[in-house]
Amino acid sequence: MRWNRVAAMWLSAVVVAAPAVAQQSLGDVAGSIKLKKTGDDVVVIDQRSVGRSRSASAALTDGEFLLETTQECAAAAQALSTLLGETGSGDVFYDDGWRARVEEAGEQFDQPREELALIDAPDLYAAAYDKADRGATATTVGLGILRAAISANRPLFSEAKLELADGARLLELAARDLRAVLRAEAAEGPPPPIDPIAADRSFDAVCRKSFAEGSQGFDSCIAEQRAAMDTIIGRSAPSVRLDQATFNRIRNNCRYEWPDDFVNRNLCERTRIGAKTW
Repeated sequence: MRWNRVAAMWLSAVVVAAPAVAQQSLGDVAGSIKLKKTGDDVVVIDQRSVGRSRSASAALTDGEFLLETTQECAAAAQALSTLLGETGSGDVFYDDGWRARVEEAGEQFDQPREELALIDAPDLYAAAYDKADRGATATTVGLGILRAAISANRPLFSEAKLELADGARLLELAARDLRAVLRAEAAEGPPPPIDPIAADRSFDAVCRKSFAEGSQGFDSCIAEQRAAMDTIIGRSAPSVRLDQATFNRIRNNCRYEWPDDFVNRNLCERTRIGAKTW
């Protein structure tokens, strides 16, 4: 019979004291991510007034922070699952070095799992977050069973193997889904402005592939590239009767496909805008 999840999670908390890393302030939560309600108010952490243990998180968006937290949970869950796979040979379960590695992996899971549990995910990320939360819950149950077994010095943790494997799988799937959402979100965001200096270098690189520098063909190529750039700069969502998100997606995708060739980038935009408006 499968363990009762609530009982297993309670046992995990009672048998093994939570490591210091898991007790850090909620100020570690990045960004101004909304945390789940504990009363009538929504708790919001202001990134400007608090620090975070992972220094890179200061510049993360809400979606990026959720992805980072999910990936950290997934990596720790996979590490724990791999460690349990080592128990099939000899007396590994009783080895102090192995137990130390289990506890280290458990501590690496505890903090991001705590942060994940507190995040109130926006609707855009809700489906991926639900998958991540289910994966983290399974990992929490498996880790609780394993910690209890080590504390009791009894190798009774077959259910932990199933929970940890399932948790690692769900967390990795959630991370994959979040990356897809972030890619789509980025495609609809405002494209960066064209840098004239970088554009001149692009013109030169493209035209050199077909013409000798200083030739009439080269000069004509440069002029065509510059005219295409000017056309792109002058094009906007209202001017082509598209909503801003659709226009941004077309522009960003064409920019990605034709990073240097502005003539083809312009043609790409014209073709895809035409397909949307005709």
